[in-house]
Amino acid sequence: MNSDQRWSVGHRAALVSSYDTLAFVPARRFHDETFRQIIHLHRGGSGLRLHLSNRFGEEPLVVGELRVAAHTGGGSIAVPTDTVVTFGGAKFVTIPAGESVVTDPVNFAPEDDSELAVSLYMPGSTGLATFHPFALQTGYVTSGNTAAEKQTPNADEIGSLFWIAGVDVLGPGAHTPVVVAFGDSLTDGTGTTSGANRRYPDHLSRRLGVPVLNLGISGNRLLRDGAGEAGLTRFQRDALDVPGVSHVIIELGTNDIGLATMDGRPRPEAREIVDGLYALARRARAAGVVPIGATLPPTEGAVYEGFHTAQGDRVRDEVNAWIRGTAEFAAVLDIDAALRDPSRPTRYDPGLDSGDHLHPNDAGAAAMAQAISAAVFAR
Repeated sequence: MNSDQRWSVGHRAALVSSYDTLAFVPARRFHDETFRQIIHLHRGGSGLRLHLSNRFGEEPLVVGELRVAAHTGGGSIAVPTDTVVTFGGAKFVTIPAGESVVTDPVNFAPEDDSELAVSLYMPGSTGLATFHPFALQTGYVTSGNTAAEKQTPNADEIGSLFWIAGVDVLGPGAHTPVVVAFGDSLTDGTGTTSGANRRYPDHLSRRLGVPVLNLGISGNRLLRDGAGEAGLTRFQRDALDVPGVSHVIIELGTNDIGLATMDGRPRPEAREIVDGLYALARRARAAGVVPIGATLPPTEGAVYEGFHTAQGDRVRDEVNAWIRGTAEFAAVLDIDAALRDPSRPTRYDPGLDSGDHLHPNDAGAAAMAQAISAAVFAR
């Protein structure tokens, strides 16, 4: 590596266990299959390396072959770019249960705003998979080892991302901000167009010209485990441990209100959610990371039971008032103000609603990305 270059974070994904009862997708096991999964990179570079995770696995995970290439659409690759990825010089690796690995550096130069096809051949039983439930990007699974094939013949399409925890890219040494978007489905991108990269972190990255890493998990809660570990539990690993992180947008609390009854517990009071957000802001500051609070959106008419009640609205209003008024956050991403109907602020603006009255559409995600000053992210 040249002295004027350094590794920077090109992609990160928040992973969960297949046992997770609120992950909303079936637990999966695989055997003798190849996964071609598509990763969108906001920034390119002169080289890359990948992070693979068996964090939530209960048995060793054998990777028989790993290749990367430029994705040309529909699971096909640009053959001249197809490159074998190694682990300490070997073409295969065994990842112990609960562990992760980083590949050797790869002589592959992805372009800015490009798609990377990552082909993983898993020769044996994978056990229950560590995965990101809703990737909003189609992946492809085929029988046997098809990692080097140009296309994915007779592939089953999947909507989750398996075992890939991140991609690093090699680029100029000049230091730039790295923003982590930490949250639930509003961050993950539910309601936006699959395969189009129109989640709010995508819009914000294009607007700022810096990496905005999406560490959202649909259904995730601040205070309790469910769809992934609670935000209070995973904050260190998924946000503060990201190399070079400079800012973190904390967007959690809606599911604490709306999903409370799913596990038979009472809906939390505003003070409990405020205390949780306060703790995350303090932890970010102690780590030298700028914390940014995000308000909770309107929920009237939500198609999911429990998300809009009089008590829930009272809690949401109190939490939002604290987020807007506290000095613990350096700035506020005012999602509520960006998405609400001016004539009826307890519901979405119809032009920004995905249709479920809980998640924004593409235009709504773009409005979220505009709801904060770019000056907040200056270094």
